[in-house]
Amino acid sequence: MPQVDPGMPPCPTRRGVLTAGVGLALGSVAAMSLAACGIRLKDDAPRVPLIPTRAPISGEAFLIALWRHSDDLAERATSLGGAATGVPARLAGLHRRQVSVLQAELLRLGVPQKVLDDASAPSATPTTTTPPTTGAPTTGTATGTGTGTGTAPVAGPKALAAEEASDLGPTAIASLATVPSSAVPLIGSVLAQRAAAATLLGAPATWPEPAWSAPSLAASYLESTRAAVYAFEVVAAQSPTGAQRTLALATLTTLESRASEQESLASASAGPPALGYPLPFAVTTPAAARRLAARVLTDLRASVARDLGSTNGDLGPLGALVQWLADTEVLGSRWGVPLAAFPGLT
Repeated sequence: MPQVDPGMPPCPTRRGVLTAGVGLALGSVAAMSLAACGIRLKDDAPRVPLIPTRAPISGEAFLIALWRHSDDLAERATSLGGAATGVPARLAGLHRRQVSVLQAELLRLGVPQKVLDDASAPSATPTTTTPPTTGAPTTGTATGTGTGTGTAPVAGPKALAAEEASDLGPTAIASLATVPSSAVPLIGSVLAQRAAAATLLGAPATWPEPAWSAPSLAASYLESTRAAVYAFEVVAAQSPTGAQRTLALATLTTLESRASEQESLASASAGPPALGYPLPFAVTTPAAARRLAARVLTDLRASVARDLGSTNGDLGPLGALVQWLADTEVLGSRWGVPLAAFPGLT
């Protein structure tokens, strides 16, 4: 029941305002009268007509936890110090960018500023990921819980890697599937960034075998991978010796493995590969080969990120795309492509 503040003066009787059966306009007056008379509605009180309540957006707790953890990760990465070109220093900048963009996205989705202020207050209880209502997780570390707690100091890069990977716990992809569809590419790219960061810090995330229900969807991702494989065959051919050739062959092996996986998932939906694919420029020297490698991986990263919005909440493809995006981010970084706060998105 509504609770009356004993410190407020008694409210004078307004005959007719609270009489049963009055019109909508008088009901509005009644609501205002309750506030004026010092009647405070408790959270557990019965709902009073004409006083609206807000329903959280789908996946709100998960999104807020990811936003808050970005801030914590920025502080942890900064605390490691080191060269400005080092991975921790670069990650600190990326996470600060994520804090700003994720806050804007939460507001765009309809989360009130007061909810965000309360979540970021020093005394606020850490938000945890909302467990999914359906489906099994499709990605995560062996011990991940879905969000970081932000309570322990970082002792070194491996500890930071574990914190990055903590956002890839058993409920991560299932939680991603519940967020508004317009936000899936953005949030999926954040999870991919976390996985890439963990790998670059020396503690790669583990990925369970994905289960797919739509082979044709896997086929739709295959052509961009095949084009990247072809390009890296050229890169390897024009990198005859040394570290660049070793890296070219390692990258080619990774991309061939991805193409093979996609062909297997696509089954009969996969057509034969083209005999060749157009290159953006002529490649006849090792320097041109290196430029091609960076260009191809940048384009592939963007292609995978765009595909995140095509899964319609299907956990198998969604988890696989996050993994492929993370792997592409790692490959690109080894060829000099700058790390991104939201890999594949501009």
